[in-house]
Amino acid sequence: MKGSIVRKRDEGYGFIKPVDGDKDVFFHASALVDIDFDSLNEGDMVTFDIEEGPKGPAAGNVQRASDDASAPAADDTATEDEAAA
Repeated sequence: MKGSIVRKRDEGYGFIKPVDGDKDVFFHASALVDIDFDSLNEGDMVTFDIEEGPKGPAAGNVQRASDDASAPAADDTATEDEAAA
């Protein structure tokens, strides 16, 4: 899943708002992959899995979302523009 950090607490946890509009998902700093908790900011986009935590659903395997996915779309648009010309 993909979402954005909506709340982050100094105690080492926070919440992610899924892009599909589902309910905010709890995450703990221990669920972060190649991310330092202190480097995360509210609004940062991440990908994550839903796992069953001790108090209900929680985010696991939390990673920064890659911006690379948008690059091919820009190239496709340029190709379509060139074809129309």
